[in-house]
Amino acid sequence: MQRSILAFAIAAAILAMAVPVSTGQRAAAAVRTTPVKRTAKPAPSPVQKEVQRTLVLADRLRVRLPLGTDLNTAAGGFRRLELFVATVHASTNIDIPFSELKRRIVNDGMTLGQAIQDLRPQSRYWQEARRAEDEAAAAIRTSEAVAFNR
Repeated sequence: MQRSILAFAIAAAILAMAVPVSTGQRAAAAVRTTPVKRTAKPAPSPVQKEVQRTLVLADRLRVRLPLGTDLNTAAGGFRRLELFVATVHASTNIDIPFSELKRRIVNDGMTLGQAIQDLRPQSRYWQEARRAEDEAAAAIRTSEAVAFNR
């Protein structure tokens, strides 16, 4: 009885250590570990590069986003700077969470007007989308003019 308990305890210890041991071999003193592969950060998108380059625009957008939001993360997934800026403006204009608008535009492939309609069906969604697009165009023009004059 004691031998079977001892054999079971040894077998359990060997399995717990995950060290391969066969009959007649000694257990290795150190377990080999494979090196952890670090994944490289994905290259920034053109929209993220543009936001990083245009500091005036970045400051204006940062104020409109929720506190603690990383601007590069927020810009990720958008294909055009104008759409990103318009989405930020629309989210603050009609008090819709930016993350909800972004998800519908980036992941679901909706236009800004469709995303607003989906979240606020009773609103004047096309007019709100147009207003946000006009504000975005003005913000981009202003930031480029300021950058040009420096």
